[in-house]
Amino acid sequence: FFLNNQSKSSMDLLRDIGQADQLTSTREENRVLQAKVKELTVRVHELLAENQSLKAEVELYRRECALPTFSKLTLGGNHNDDNIVGGEAKGSFIDTMDDEIDDFVTSGNGLYPDDPAVTLPQIHGHSNPLCCVLHPDDSTLATGGADSCLNLCRWGSALAPGDESSVKAVNDAINISCGAPVICASFAQVNQGRGLPIVAAGCMDGSVRLVYCGFDFCGSERILKPESVGSERVVNGINERGIRHGKYVKNVVWSPNAPIVATASADGTVQLTKVGNMDCVMSDDDDDDGNNNHGTVSMEVIQSMHFDGPVESICFLDDGDTLCCYVRGTSYLSYFDLKDGCKQTKMSLNGESAGTGCFDEHASFAVLSLNPSPNNGGKYLAAATDTSRNIILETRSERIVRNLYGHKNDGFSNPKIAWSSSGQYLYGNAQDESCVCVWDIASSSIVKRLDVGMGGHSGFVRDIYSSRNTDTVATVSFDKSAKVWLRGL
Repeated sequence: FFLNNQSKSSMDLLRDIGQADQLTSTREENRVLQAKVKELTVRVHELLAENQSLKAEVELYRRECALPTFSKLTLGGNHNDDNIVGGEAKGSFIDTMDDEIDDFVTSGNGLYPDDPAVTLPQIHGHSNPLCCVLHPDDSTLATGGADSCLNLCRWGSALAPGDESSVKAVNDAINISCGAPVICASFAQVNQGRGLPIVAAGCMDGSVRLVYCGFDFCGSERILKPESVGSERVVNGINERGIRHGKYVKNVVWSPNAPIVATASADGTVQLTKVGNMDCVMSDDDDDDGNNNHGTVSMEVIQSMHFDGPVESICFLDDGDTLCCYVRGTSYLSYFDLKDGCKQTKMSLNGESAGTGCFDEHASFAVLSLNPSPNNGGKYLAAATDTSRNIILETRSERIVRNLYGHKNDGFSNPKIAWSSSGQYLYGNAQDESCVCVWDIASSSIVKRLDVGMGGHSGFVRDIYSSRNTDTVATVSFDKSAKVWLRGL
């Protein structure tokens, strides 16, 4: 019995020693693994940086070193091709480059809005502003917010002497409830020599509200209703509340020469709606039934387009005769000729493919903001992407004129871009800086960061809008303020 107990004690001791050794070994292995994880984490960051550098190099090679197709060079193609002499390409790429005119050879003159002349604090109360746009005459700033309101502010009154002038401008602003967060907005442009007093507000619920923006009306109900739709039922993209999409509205733009508004949605649709015959007689009093009086306007969807992915950005070109669209997941811009039955032309975003005989379908980025140049007839497009890269392209071609770097924007950001009125500078935001970056286009370099040290925003910049007529830029930020920038003396 004694021997059995002694043997059992020895076995327990050996088991305890074995467990202790196993625990020590596991701890050592865990320490080694943690060190390896740290080592691999550092390597991952290095590879990510190398990847960004390689992407930039690839874009440069695509632009500068276009070659004939591999099949023509090595797989028995016609070596007597007119575009190949002595095994080298002599084709349209070189000729085209010789003929191309670079409108951005000389640097800008240093004159652009960089003075935060007006700050409108808490423009949407305790909610974040999401978008901003200036009236064509620059007198009114419209902002949309997470509070589901559209705000119309006569920002010029904030220039009056006194510390309270900005607060008074905010208090005097008109707030219109739109029923859902307002994420994009656009004022109607010139129509037959006059501007329609309408601003379109694209909302998170897929609706587009047409709002009367005249300051001659003091009533509470400014949202214009369609003339002929009297039920909740959607008829050709319009219900009793106005224009309607299946998902949230990504972009709203007006034609510069006709009462047509284009709306793009995450549901993959674009609608062109003709607006007219507005009943501007809007009473401040309720009707006999005690209901608020609504103004009415005719709304007719004249064209609907359907795509396989969300439509991220749109803009009008050629005085409203062309609509340019970008659809997520594609590697090209689509140009639709509105005078020729919306005939579509695709232009690659990967640079000129001259001499290759193929269309590059690889999509390494998404274009989340498109903006045509304010002068020279919209000859160029500025495109803000989700890969820390802004691009200037020649309109209706595959030619990349400039690549702009120096900021950070990825797939979780909301990149925006805007031209200066001179067309020599570009404004853009960044996801990791509370500033507005200003690029000199000629040098492709950031010449100034309008940050909090220069009177800028203390939170990330959500939207940027630049006037096409004057040196005036508007911005909104997650610091809950809106700013109007003017050119300094």
